[in-house]
Amino acid sequence: MLAANSDIKGKSDFKKFEKARELKKHIDTIRKDYHQELRSDVMATRQRATAVYLIDQFALRAGNEKGEEEADTVGCCSLKFEHVTLRPPETVIFDFLGKDSIRFYDEVKVDAQVFKNLKLFKRAPKTEGDEIFDRLTTSGLNKHLSNYMQGLTAKVFRTYNASWTMANLLRDMKAEGTIADKVLAYNAANRKVAILCNHKRTVAATHGAQMEKMEGRIDGLRYQQYRLKQQMLDLETPAKLKKKRGEAYFALPEGLDEEWVAKHQEALVEETRDKIRKKFEKENEKLAAEGQKEMKGKELEERMEVADEMEAKFKRENKKGGKIEAEGKGPTVEKLEAGVEKLDVRIATLKIQSEDRESNKEVALGTSKIVSHDTNYIDPRLTVVFSKKFDVPIERFFSKTLREKFDWAIKSVEEDWEF
Repeated sequence: MLAANSDIKGKSDFKKFEKARELKKHIDTIRKDYHQELRSDVMATRQRATAVYLIDQFALRAGNEKGEEEADTVGCCSLKFEHVTLRPPETVIFDFLGKDSIRFYDEVKVDAQVFKNLKLFKRAPKTEGDEIFDRLTTSGLNKHLSNYMQGLTAKVFRTYNASWTMANLLRDMKAEGTIADKVLAYNAANRKVAILCNHKRTVAATHGAQMEKMEGRIDGLRYQQYRLKQQMLDLETPAKLKKKRGEAYFALPEGLDEEWVAKHQEALVEETRDKIRKKFEKENEKLAAEGQKEMKGKELEERMEVADEMEAKFKRENKKGGKIEAEGKGPTVEKLEAGVEKLDVRIATLKIQSEDRESNKEVALGTSKIVSHDTNYIDPRLTVVFSKKFDVPIERFFSKTLREKFDWAIKSVEEDWEF
């Protein structure tokens, strides 16, 4: 099998996307023709025109079209009677197991003639198990399409429509703010393309736990901010600072209470102990491997004093009338304020990542943006354009493997390139 970053593979990807770009020159003619043929007296021609309409307008796969490592897929040409429900006057409901056995369910509004045709194609004596397009095959459809353009197949429409949609979204986009904000804007556009191509996935069983963990990290940073603000009150007259900043600035963040603080402090102490223990064990393993004498348990006990002191500090702070004393070397209110601002940035970044993860839980963005030769629909040059136009490192979108795979794209375009 060819490596993802091989020259041959790169040329293959390049040709595929150039073929999709070439479709731009022919798409108007193709659409004009299939709209006319929707009323053809020849049933095979009418079925073919209806299929091309559905493939073009709703990014349906052709069906029975597979790559080297793909199983047969249910798609337009292999739709059965039970896969299509008609709801007058113009709504068509598709419901079937598509690629990777993922359910494809979509309710769409179609042209009146298309609705009429589908009703005709389902007419008795057809029943469950019978094909909607019984006079059409994927190979026959692709042979017809090749008359417009050499090498044109139904699959090219998905690449074209995905890339064309992304290109229009990026052209109108005004990504602003931090790099995290810009990545969020890019992913929102990518998500629209993934939905167009029905790139769905089952919500991971671990999704809920991952979201809780992320919320926990955000709350932990908010608590750090609270501690820094409390330390300011240890350096200057509390009344003066509260008058300047307001009482709310120094209050415990919303959603956090004494019970949460106690559990969080306990977790921080245990985390510190765990880190000390693991480091001690790792150092002992190294000493043993080098044939040297291992450290004794007393050394570990002495190191654990850091965690013991942290635990004692928390207990003092939690007593009635206790306060959080300023920490660090030469602490000042200005330094503490700078620390609060840095945490603001980290919190904002995590919130963006959390929002992005929640939005993407049922959408497989990777399939539309990247992955393999056979399942890659968005021209990678569009991602490079976004990266250069909005000054976002390409590493935020492509891993090392993908940067090697799409090296041809990264080196070939500037921010003014158009699909």
